[in-house]
Amino acid sequence: MELAFIINTHTDQTECIRDTIDSISTYATNNILVVVDGLAWNNYKDLQIPAYKMEGFRHGCRKSPYKNVALGIKTASENWPDSDWYCYCEYDVLFASDRFKYNLKKAEEMNVWMLGNDGHVDDKELSLISSMIKEKINNSYYLLGCCLFFHRKFINKLKEINFFERFLNITSGFSDGYFPQYNGYDVSEHMYPSLCRHFGGNIGVFATWDQGKWHGASEYFPMRWRPEIDQSVDNCENASIIHPLKSFDNPIREYHRKKREQWKILQMKEK
Repeated sequence: MELAFIINTHTDQTECIRDTIDSISTYATNNILVVVDGLAWNNYKDLQIPAYKMEGFRHGCRKSPYKNVALGIKTASENWPDSDWYCYCEYDVLFASDRFKYNLKKAEEMNVWMLGNDGHVDDKELSLISSMIKEKINNSYYLLGCCLFFHRKFINKLKEINFFERFLNITSGFSDGYFPQYNGYDVSEHMYPSLCRHFGGNIGVFATWDQGKWHGASEYFPMRWRPEIDQSVDNCENASIIHPLKSFDNPIREYHRKKREQWKILQMKEK
């Protein structure tokens, strides 16, 4: 299974970025692209990291980085066109085991084109996207935007209609964080799942955080918007993907760094 990852960042948390990159390269792939908010580029342009990096659009807003999301997916699909899955994630995601690959394999058997957390049917206005693809999107769907997996079938469908170029062109004049007739956190969280279903793909859900309770496979996929994952409350020993962990010295990151080093040693012995 060929994988490619896109990490979106806007902060100076370079140690945290390195930790996230190492977690991906350990459990998944070295095909990693870091997209940096143009306003934070000075923190990264000379930074030596084991990943490709690029200056993204100047965003500087706490929400709705949809331009850099699209730019990252477009660039990764061009750099690694033979990938089976593309994963978009934020800098504060940590990959803690390769357990998620099992879910990706199962997803392919069920024609799943997108996977993430908190999936549900929603009621959001996507008239601009309907106008752009010249087809009415009848229903809107949602997936939490911190970590999204896209199957190559979906990415290839979007490329067939020149989606990324057209989307970036249409939104080029929009101010930071603004998307017309949309009042959510980031239109990416609704746009891509809705397009996925519109074009015939299924949506897979790892786990859901709802009203202070976990549902689904939260033992392996404790990902939520807020609050930050807390070692004293959230059991992450068996986790495969965790979010949010915003600092390098977070005890959960420290625990999984040690576990990762042990895993590397084991892999070397097996070779």
